[in-house]
Amino acid sequence: MRSLMIIMMIMMMSPTILLAQQFSRNLDGRQLEFEDVYFEDFKDNLENWLPEGKAEVERIRGRLSVDAREGMVTIWCRKEFRGPQLVEYDVRLMSNSLESNINMFLLAGKPDAAGILASTAERNGDYNQYHRFPNYLITILNGLSSEKREKLRIRMRLNPGFELVEERWYEPLVFGKVYHVAYLIEPPRITVLLDGQVVCRVVYKKKLIAGLHGLRIWQTHTIYDNFRVSRLINQ
Repeated sequence: MRSLMIIMMIMMMSPTILLAQQFSRNLDGRQLEFEDVYFEDFKDNLENWLPEGKAEVERIRGRLSVDAREGMVTIWCRKEFRGPQLVEYDVRLMSNSLESNINMFLLAGKPDAAGILASTAERNGDYNQYHRFPNYLITILNGLSSEKREKLRIRMRLNPGFELVEERWYEPLVFGKVYHVAYLIEPPRITVLLDGQVVCRVVYKKKLIAGLHGLRIWQTHTIYDNFRVSRLINQ
């Protein structure tokens, strides 16, 4: 009994909760089984996150606030993830976010043994710095062109090379509304879901096995919460 209480206290104190709890989810018409491997609710600290670039990154009322209205930033989760998985989080776009960028690097990795975190001093957040090493890049933003200003654009790219693989248009994001974003990663296939609905899917020509996940924000103020990664245990 005492050991159980100690374990529960450690879990409550830690911002990273390795739950190892299994659950089922119906995604894209399939009943899938998952096991939680990482959860972050941003209530305690940001020690598991590494920002690169110019932005105000802070915890506000138990959420991650990223104010990059005057700059750009990539924020790496320091944990490496491997294999088929589900990455998800809640996000709110603030009303003064003119560019409306809610982007994500998935399974990013550098070919050298040192890896991404060891080379962070080499980067200042410029977008093209992340196009030089392997990653799946998902771009979610309200349209900026004159004919599609009121549309939501989903782009899926492959790095290195910034290769555009797929693009879709939808109704625009609503400022102030909380959205649930999910990436079902079954390398080389990635499915993007917004509030449970599939908005884009791609089978990439390159299969990435493991790497880091990074939030990417440009000239946008966003609020993140409930970042979760779960391992897919059936396919």
